[in-house]
Amino acid sequence: MTAEFGLFFLIIAFLTALLQASFLLPVARVKVAVAPMLVAGAWLQALCITMALALLVTLRLDSDFSVSVVAANSNLALPTLYKIAGTWGNHEGSMLLWVWVLAVYGACLAFSGQDRLKQLASAVQAAICAGFLLFVLATSNPFARQFPPPEDGDALNPILQDMALSIHPPLLYLGYVGFSLVFSLAVAALIEGKMTRQWAVVAHPWILASWSSLTLGIGLGSWWAYRVLGWGGFWFWDPVENASLMPWLCGTALLHSNIVLKKRGALHQWVLLLAIVTFAMSLLGTFLVRSGLLTSVHSFAADPARGFFILVYIMLSVGGALLLYALRAGDVVAETPAPVAPVSREGMVVINNLFLLTACATVMLGTLYPMVMEWWRNDRITVGAPYFNTVFLPLLAVPLVLTGMAGFVPWVKADVRRVGRGLRPAVMAAGSAVLVMLYVTHAQAVAGVLGLGLSVWLVAGSVEWVRKGWRQSLPVFLGHIGAALVIAGVTGASVWKEEVEKGISVGDSLDIAGYHLVYERQSLHDTENYQVKEGRFRVTRGGVFVTVLKPEYRMYHIRKTATSTASIHSTLGYDLYAVIGESSADGSRTAARIYYNPLVNLMWLGCVTMMAGGVAAWVRRRA
Repeated sequence: MTAEFGLFFLIIAFLTALLQASFLLPVARVKVAVAPMLVAGAWLQALCITMALALLVTLRLDSDFSVSVVAANSNLALPTLYKIAGTWGNHEGSMLLWVWVLAVYGACLAFSGQDRLKQLASAVQAAICAGFLLFVLATSNPFARQFPPPEDGDALNPILQDMALSIHPPLLYLGYVGFSLVFSLAVAALIEGKMTRQWAVVAHPWILASWSSLTLGIGLGSWWAYRVLGWGGFWFWDPVENASLMPWLCGTALLHSNIVLKKRGALHQWVLLLAIVTFAMSLLGTFLVRSGLLTSVHSFAADPARGFFILVYIMLSVGGALLLYALRAGDVVAETPAPVAPVSREGMVVINNLFLLTACATVMLGTLYPMVMEWWRNDRITVGAPYFNTVFLPLLAVPLVLTGMAGFVPWVKADVRRVGRGLRPAVMAAGSAVLVMLYVTHAQAVAGVLGLGLSVWLVAGSVEWVRKGWRQSLPVFLGHIGAALVIAGVTGASVWKEEVEKGISVGDSLDIAGYHLVYERQSLHDTENYQVKEGRFRVTRGGVFVTVLKPEYRMYHIRKTATSTASIHSTLGYDLYAVIGESSADGSRTAARIYYNPLVNLMWLGCVTMMAGGVAAWVRRRA
């Protein structure tokens, strides 16, 4: 009866969400007992979905293969960690996690108080949750039974059997699902017809929490792909990777615009629009992953009915919000700030918004265009890294240049000459770094030199924030330093990466970036879940021992699927990365790839640093 109880809890949550959403009707909002009922409904909804999620985890731990989703994504030999984390390693379970995050955010909003704005936002949040609960119940029931049950399950996808699986999806969902709450607050403001600095104060912690989680989630996903997929890279412009990047770009614009609204009372219409668009990008990502339109290592579903449901849901929710914005945004009452001067911190935020949204649009175009062409002309095309690198990266460079200037430009209006004098040290630091690197690299890889120069520019510009006081400026400093580290990591690992690929036998050697690797031995052994072929490389440099690399090639028993697990020697300056693959027909040689990735770890360190900046801002607000 465990599965039936789980389904029962989801039905109760759905009915509760419908009741909460009914308070959006004008006749319902005049009732005196609205606030207590909204709070009770939010907590009941969150409790029911929590119970349903806990029951699904229990079914996986018990290996109850009479439940279809358990039989299709688990097996008796699966380690306990992956039985738990694998709950969201499939379509049905991940959608249950999605609605759980929605409901928890709604309960947190209810717990924070119930003035008129929050009452309306709670009702909007419940309406969003009701739509997704209907999707789960109608098309993605995680508790559906199958008879007769198999003796053993079909196992979890091997590439998902990694520690990062237990953290990466929840972090992503806390991020882009979290923007639903900001969307709800924006719709509530449009209904109420009022937008003040107090709205920005209420929304800011939710924006910070969502942006910080999404930043770390994207970084962790990149680290997972780098370690597990064996390609030696960190970003492949996979459409589903893009699905998380698009809301991050819009969310970054939203975060900075909301700071302007909070401090100056300006840009309220920008903030309303960005709140809607950011959540729209989150829903678009859901549509891409769940519709079956994409072929990706990340994709979960291949059911057109599910995709059609989500498409209709996007049209109703986002389309309705945009229509409301078009009708009401001009009438929303806001504080009257001083005019936004082009040369001011507010003006720079507006310019950054334009470039960030344009960058998001280029990613969306490159992601959707192949699918549109295939549907329209039955012509399969691919939009790959050359397009994104050529179009997206230059668009992102402008906001980064302005970010390095932000600490020198005051609010309201800036004196151009005074700003220019303040920028001289940063300009000299970045210019000197570029000249030195051009000399060291003999003017080769100019794009890489400019990338590192931009990183130095951000670091030099961030020092200005330190002068304004640690307590006030620490979040901004960490965020901008984190961006500088990401740029340095991406630049180094993209421009100066080296790769050697060859078939090797025991005793063979190869050289890369001054390192000498000898393939000392190869061994086979079995585990309960898979068979392992383990290689061993002895690494030296100039005759001095450095490390031993032990890459693995795993063949999983149930799915008969192979994966390559990299062995990585990491330092702050570089990674030495080894992966092995299949053996030749006679077993004498093994495919091997060795990568030298300079500065790559700065990228993940930068993601953590940016996230820390968001957390610091949240803590400072609570202090």
